[in-house]
Amino acid sequence: MAVEPKVMEHVRAILEQFGNKYITTEGVLKRNSVIEDLDRYDRDLITALLSDELIHTSYTEKIADIEVFKVNQFIEMFEFKHYWEDSYTKYSNKIGLTAGGKFIDESADVVLDFPFKDTVLKAGMSKEDLENSDDADEPFLNEMIAKPEIDELFEPKIFVNAKKYNVRGGGERYLYLC
Repeated sequence: MAVEPKVMEHVRAILEQFGNKYITTEGVLKRNSVIEDLDRYDRDLITALLSDELIHTSYTEKIADIEVFKVNQFIEMFEFKHYWEDSYTKYSNKIGLTAGGKFIDESADVVLDFPFKDTVLKAGMSKEDLENSDDADEPFLNEMIAKPEIDELFEPKIFVNAKKYNVRGGGERYLYLC
């Protein structure tokens, strides 16, 4: 048995005024379309919603003599609507990590952090060099502390006193001597 709260009944009635924009021909609510238009502050949608007394009193707050529509709270109600169909809590069907009150799979603000993001690895030795070396030193050079060393690493390199010799019988092979 689906539980339809009063607010959702009012929202559905308002969204039906927009035709097939927010409700399919089968009567299914297009939640993503509504949320996207709310994120863009669609003037027609917000005006229609705020003209309903229940929505207006539930989702507005007076701050410094200005009424503010709590768009984030209204969108959150939309995102968790499907949990109300078989439960009284929004947490019953989903377990996971949250950041800022939102599940990390619903947020674009999740970052996988790695150390040494402010450094450059001074490396480039081959596998053989590492195997033959007793003290393979591959330091991470900090961009602030070792700026001259990093600049030197990234400077364009040139050959000095290079001479080009064609190796006979080798086609396009060249030998460079410096």
